[in-house]
Amino acid sequence: MNLTYDPWIPVRRADGSRETIAPWQITEGIAINPIIAVASPRPDFDGALTQFLIGLLQTTCAPPDVFTWRKWRREAPTPDELRGRFAAVAHAFDLEGKMAFMQDYSPAELTNELEIAALLVDAPGENTLEQNKDHFIKRNGVARLCPACVATALFGLQTNAPSGGKGYRTGLRGGGPLTTLVLGKTLWETCWLNILDTAHYLGGEGGKDGEADRFPWLAPTRISEAKPPAGITTPVDVHPDQQFWAMPRRIRLLAEDLPAQALCDLCGTASTKVYRHFVTHNYGVNYQGFEHPLSPHYVKEARPNPIHPQPGGIGYRHWLGVIENSADGTRRPAKVVERFRAQSQEDGRLWAFGFDMDNMKARCWYDATMPLLTVPEGMDSIFKALVEHLIQGADWVADVLRGRVKDALLGGADARGDLSFVQAHFWAVTEVTFYEHAERLRAGLSVPQAEVPVIESWRTVLRTAALSLFDHYVQAGDFDAVDPRRLATARNDLAKALASKKLRELLGLPQPTRNAA
Repeated sequence: MNLTYDPWIPVRRADGSRETIAPWQITEGIAINPIIAVASPRPDFDGALTQFLIGLLQTTCAPPDVFTWRKWRREAPTPDELRGRFAAVAHAFDLEGKMAFMQDYSPAELTNELEIAALLVDAPGENTLEQNKDHFIKRNGVARLCPACVATALFGLQTNAPSGGKGYRTGLRGGGPLTTLVLGKTLWETCWLNILDTAHYLGGEGGKDGEADRFPWLAPTRISEAKPPAGITTPVDVHPDQQFWAMPRRIRLLAEDLPAQALCDLCGTASTKVYRHFVTHNYGVNYQGFEHPLSPHYVKEARPNPIHPQPGGIGYRHWLGVIENSADGTRRPAKVVERFRAQSQEDGRLWAFGFDMDNMKARCWYDATMPLLTVPEGMDSIFKALVEHLIQGADWVADVLRGRVKDALLGGADARGDLSFVQAHFWAVTEVTFYEHAERLRAGLSVPQAEVPVIESWRTVLRTAALSLFDHYVQAGDFDAVDPRRLATARNDLAKALASKKLRELLGLPQPTRNAA
């Protein structure tokens, strides 16, 4: 199977119908019944396949300037145009052969044979299986994959690779990176909105221009067994395209040709070619120092570090650093998000997703959308400061709420118990209202003091949500075990905090005059 011209990507069209397409067919029927999104059997596969398409377009169709980018956004290229562009790299996208897609150039060196399920980032690891701790994701659930699903799983692992033991390298963005994409109305628009023009993509790099500098499986692997810095691969060592085709894991798929068709354990497709095992070896490419265009980053020791999902999910509390630069400049959105906001005077939607990893263990898959609000020229810093006040206030209230619920139920700071779910619930119930208030702030940017009633309204929202959730969690517990006096004290302390000067300061509100409500 060739991943550029054979159909293997499952999609959904505007009328709800589903089909499997080749990448070059992404614009087929766009004026009548466009393809809306990838429709795979797993949410992480949806994210992986969308990134695959973006990477293929960035590699073969990078516009020389913003004018060309806008032209293709207004009028999508024909399938034949895309097929012609993709043909230039098609030889690097064969799933089998000497230089098989994202597989090691020297298969004889790979001796560790694993079951195919180990390609899935959330599959239980060897230690988990040996200790019989696979309580939630069971062994043997995925024993056989079709070519399309194995290609997706392989790309997903190379893109999101978590730590996997000695010498088993993480992905170019670390294990389980947060990916943020600008969403369009069609799959084509989603992909094209996340393409950078050459000047902003290459960024002065591009001196490494060989095929293997783009597609590392076309040459012997850059082994990373040597002690750093000797075994490290940095942006100056490869072409920027390799950011999309990174190969931290040394893997070779083992295909089996069956006499009769068998069903894929993920998608249910019948095929005579299946994959039940692969071989691997440690010390693949060890990437460091890359600022991937699809991920937000924070700066530490003058080096970009990709942001990763954390417990509690993705939401408006991540606005700073995911949609806007943080106030201190240490967190910045993905390059594609920055470029969209710089060159498109329109609102948009952001799709953020990724695995929350605990070393080599996937705790959860997070997937969320949030609005991208465009503000009038020259007002960006003012709007960002106002939104930051909203988030700072909410963050403080969420922390106070957790503390007072803990006081009521568990009895003080020394009591043990993880109540982080209280904060997560608070963020969730205030999410929609936050975006409404952000839009109201934007609408009043040109009006003096228009933000004050909006932020006062937000303070009321925070107060109402906090008291309601306090009552909910205290009443949901074992009432007989709760000291009524302790409960009353905790609720009173919460109410005082919600009426405090501290909250008004965090929200950027003036302090009330004497006798003011």
